[in-house]
Amino acid sequence: MTDDLMKSSGSGDAGNSTHADEQRLYPKVRFRGFDEPWKNKKFLTFSSKITKNSTSDDIDFPRIEFENIVSGEGKLAQNRSKLNHIKSGIKFDKGDILFGKLRPYLKNWWLAEFPGVAVGDFWVIRAKDNRYFLYYLIQAPLFEKVSNYTTGTKMPRSDWNYVSNTFFKLPKIDEQEKIGRILDKVDSLLSLQQRKLELENKLKKQIAFYLYSFTLTPNFKHIEVKNKKLGDIVDISNGIMGDSQKKSGNFKLTRIETISNGKIDLSRTGYIDQVSDEKKFLEVGDILYSNINSLTHIGKNAIVKEKHLPLVHGINLFRLHITNNQITPNYLHGLLNLPKYKWWVKSHANPAVNQASINKTELSSLVIKYPDLDIQNQINNINYSFAQYWDIQYSKKESLCQLKQFLLQNLFI
Repeated sequence: MTDDLMKSSGSGDAGNSTHADEQRLYPKVRFRGFDEPWKNKKFLTFSSKITKNSTSDDIDFPRIEFENIVSGEGKLAQNRSKLNHIKSGIKFDKGDILFGKLRPYLKNWWLAEFPGVAVGDFWVIRAKDNRYFLYYLIQAPLFEKVSNYTTGTKMPRSDWNYVSNTFFKLPKIDEQEKIGRILDKVDSLLSLQQRKLELENKLKKQIAFYLYSFTLTPNFKHIEVKNKKLGDIVDISNGIMGDSQKKSGNFKLTRIETISNGKIDLSRTGYIDQVSDEKKFLEVGDILYSNINSLTHIGKNAIVKEKHLPLVHGINLFRLHITNNQITPNYLHGLLNLPKYKWWVKSHANPAVNQASINKTELSSLVIKYPDLDIQNQINNINYSFAQYWDIQYSKKESLCQLKQFLLQNLFI
């Protein structure tokens, strides 16, 4: 897919300062066979903003609102059939670009796959030449920068006058087509990979249901299980205060966002320089548990592995440290992610306006069911194999995301 790409040779005299301005007319990476300098053009010369409002005749057209677009992905969160209502807005055609001008850092943009009506704070932008090139130029660094030059404090909006009069560098049409085509192909692959992950996640949940109800294989039938309260098999403790926003320090410190994806993400931690209590250092097999969060995310948890250490336990996450040798950390981690246990936590949490919480006493009363260690280890092994496959598929998605970012940063000037 990228075989035709090569490092740009620029004007042929990159080291000569007299050619500095000319050098800026060449992208860092471009397709073979293209060596002409790009030209400076105002945004309004190769695009136009559509302002025609919908009418009563457009009642059957689907309506697109902010919440209908997946932020940063340029795809719809709902099927077209669920977008029908009678709100008014700006009418758009297939191939137009919807750009969310309210809080532009949210990256709400979409290349229209069908005609409809844009409801709310959207610009409807129409390309005068290649719509795919324009769509990806809007995602490239320069447009992101100028569109975030906003007016308004509480409700910041992009300034069309500023954006439309900004100069962008453009190649000839045939090179625009190649750039648009390769990025569209990457987006298609990303969508397919994301869909694959969504289907595999459903399969993963179904397998987990059968595994933990001991109905997946004949060997798991008629298994005796023990019932114990969570507080009888783990020690539940709070973390220590630190600076969750600190960017450097001697030790990484967990925060709520550290486990937001159901795994420990070391890129989303705070830092702390000194730890007076050695017990606040997490150990392999500890489970971090979200006890203060929105009701949707309360109960989210992640297990600590060797690769995460050293790591200090911060506030706003419970630490579950197993004290009973009759249950393994991986098995308990799997149990706590089952829908019935997630539902139990939600139903026993104390709701508030923007968040909910569950205290140690309440969580300790949760009754856990588990079989003997041999069955636990068999289930753990099945889960491990599936997790490895999942990680491979997720890595493929991450690689595609990185490729897209590389192309956006280097194919455009």
